[in-house]
Amino acid sequence: MKKHRQIVIAILTVLITGLVSSLLIKFPPHSDQQDTAFTPPIVQVAYVDMQSKRLHVRSQGQITAHTEIDLVTEVAGRIIDLSPAFVSGSFFRKDDVLATIDPADYDLQIAQAQAQVKEAHHLLAREEAEAIQARDEWAQLGQGDPSPLNQRIPQLAEMRAKLAATKKSLEHAKRLKQRTQIRAPFDGRVRGKSVGIGQVVSQNSVLGVIYNSDRAEIRLPVSVRDLAFIDLPNAKTATITVDDSYRKSNQTILPHVLLDADYLGKQQIWHAKLIRSEGMVDRNTGMVILVAQITDPFKRQSDSSNSVELPLGLFVTALIQGRRFDRLAVLPDSAVFGDDQVAVVDQDNRLRLRTVQILKRERGQVMIQSGLKDGERILVSGLLHPIDGMAVTPELSSRAHQAAGGNTP
Repeated sequence: MKKHRQIVIAILTVLITGLVSSLLIKFPPHSDQQDTAFTPPIVQVAYVDMQSKRLHVRSQGQITAHTEIDLVTEVAGRIIDLSPAFVSGSFFRKDDVLATIDPADYDLQIAQAQAQVKEAHHLLAREEAEAIQARDEWAQLGQGDPSPLNQRIPQLAEMRAKLAATKKSLEHAKRLKQRTQIRAPFDGRVRGKSVGIGQVVSQNSVLGVIYNSDRAEIRLPVSVRDLAFIDLPNAKTATITVDDSYRKSNQTILPHVLLDADYLGKQQIWHAKLIRSEGMVDRNTGMVILVAQITDPFKRQSDSSNSVELPLGLFVTALIQGRRFDRLAVLPDSAVFGDDQVAVVDQDNRLRLRTVQILKRERGQVMIQSGLKDGERILVSGLLHPIDGMAVTPELSSRAHQAAGGNTP
């Protein structure tokens, strides 16, 4: 019985296996996996647009006075008057009297000098009369030509010299009295006062500190590399005077400097001109100091180009106008791999690595001076390690489009 069951199971197994095999042959299974074609990676590109571009150099510094001096006495005495303008922050004009010293002692010196002049005139007149008398007496003697001594010529010369000296003494006494009025040497502003009415001062005493108000300056550190991008003023324009005709005739050749700072609750802008370089490289920083000048920083003139006054001591950022370069390619800085390589997408949409000459990197952009042509497509993103000859699917990058000024070929 057991043997019979095993035979039946064996026959059924053979029949089922044959049935399954025939079904598989008749209806073969289909694989879900299908061969797919290779798709090159999608990358963003920018079109090269060679253009003329003026470069700028950024720096920062603190506003200082163009001229700042100690107001010093030239004579001694007691202060009897101070100008209302002689207080910190007040403005004054050239030749304004800022302080007055008691002139009484100097009036006395003038009177004494005047008396000496009159006495010298009298002595000279008497000597001239005596000289005439001496010549007449010599002529009456009839002894030939008189000597200079007989004509009293040395005595006359002495009296004339004494008269000239007394006149100089009188002029000096008058100058001393004039110096009792301490006048402003220029249009300016008071930084500080260190004297009061009634105070006795000696010669060369410091009464206060003043600075000119028609100009201000700012020292701007610039790297040696960035100097190549700036047209520095030459020796003829290295020193600027306040003469209007000079400024008007030379202003156009001086690079413009745009200053900005947060002041009075908002971002303010002022205009300046680059007037000179200090001509030395700082041994500690490796920077060169350029000096820019601001005209009328306190808006004292009606035709001022600045909107608000520019206080001394304010820390500002500066944008220095640089040289204009022709045929520059401006691309996002992500277009450069390594130090100086870019990936060009050719007509077959394959990458071609190329070495270029970079002029400047600035604020997320790179300026390429040579190595590219107009209309070429440059890889800007999508691959970290581009390989020469690699196939790609290029798409125009919006960021690159903006960097290039929105131009496409």
